[in-house]
Amino acid sequence: MKYKFIPLLVLIIFLSGCWDSNEPERLVYAHGVGVDYKDGKVVVYLQIINLQGLAKTEAGGDPSSQNASDVGTGTGDTLEEAIFDLYHTSDRRIYWGHLSFVIFSDEALNAGGFKKTVDFLDRYRETRYRIYFYMTKESVKEAMLVAPIENISLAFSKLSDPEGNYKQSSFIPPINLRELIIEMDEPAYFVSIPRMKVTKQWSGQKEKKKDLLLDSIAVISENKIKTIFPTRAMKGARLVNKNFVRDSVTLFPGTRQDTSVIVYEKKVKMKPVIEKDGKVRFHIKMKLKSSIETMKVDSSPKEYERELKRILKKEIKYTYKYAKEKKVDLFRLSETLYRKDIKKWKEIQKDGEIPLEDDTIKSIKIEVNLQNTGKDKLTPIFEDQKDKGHMDR
Repeated sequence: MKYKFIPLLVLIIFLSGCWDSNEPERLVYAHGVGVDYKDGKVVVYLQIINLQGLAKTEAGGDPSSQNASDVGTGTGDTLEEAIFDLYHTSDRRIYWGHLSFVIFSDEALNAGGFKKTVDFLDRYRETRYRIYFYMTKESVKEAMLVAPIENISLAFSKLSDPEGNYKQSSFIPPINLRELIIEMDEPAYFVSIPRMKVTKQWSGQKEKKKDLLLDSIAVISENKIKTIFPTRAMKGARLVNKNFVRDSVTLFPGTRQDTSVIVYEKKVKMKPVIEKDGKVRFHIKMKLKSSIETMKVDSSPKEYERELKRILKKEIKYTYKYAKEKKVDLFRLSETLYRKDIKKWKEIQKDGEIPLEDDTIKSIKIEVNLQNTGKDKLTPIFEDQKDKGHMDR
């Protein structure tokens, strides 16, 4: 009879168990990390957030807590020392499973902080691969203290959730930990990180608000900054980017015909061809759709298509020339050849890159499908614009 209770005792032993778990309200949640380098020391900034801001107001969430965050500072000779310096001042255990972004300063990247930080995040058991990377030449701490507009939760800020913003205007692509590791392992062995600055382009009822602007990209190679690409040099790269969704292009710039066009549903093929002289040339073929958003004068669809093709070809050529001068294969032509003809790639590559010349891109063919403007009309709203295109003064 006494043996009947043995199975019950075994079940009690195995089911009794959450005594070593961490209750959510007893944890501090790391949301963002800033890495700087000052006076020979690594400086780490840690942003922690109140997750109550994610709850809906009607469900008991506190609206005032949505933007509530604190930024701690730790210093040390190494990244780990700086992080443990932060641990010593934290009230509770810091949980890293919700870490969303990392911001580097120029000094941190030039001091070799990029590789060490990526290695730490990739190894640590709590971190995930959906961590986005940025850099700034300004104050890292100031950037981390910028709150989103309209009381949006910090969990959905531009830094922690950039995909929505990129889908509306696909200019500077975000990059997360998974994508970063993949790109650093591919031929050419570099990665492009968005570079941002603090601006005041938004205003509240009482004062201007600080916001973050992604205005350029930093190319990281061999654990340091190789070069910075300004806005004007990146236009030709946006359509080549595989994650491109949509963006605006200005046609007939500087004339009375200047028009805004949205381009989307892009498809790009890059085909390497080995010439008789043994050199590799590339043919770029692109298909895309476009729609006219604003119109000043009456023009035919063919005129718009021709101008759009001209502008896009000009942008691609300019970006390629700028990147070539900086010795950066921004279009990843080396990777394309690596995947299409690895034998030829091995023959001509040097340190993972193939030589780039003025005529490496031999041809650019663009096919444009001009859609309606959203209201099934391709004429100006005001009739007098057909003749003038501007106001009489």
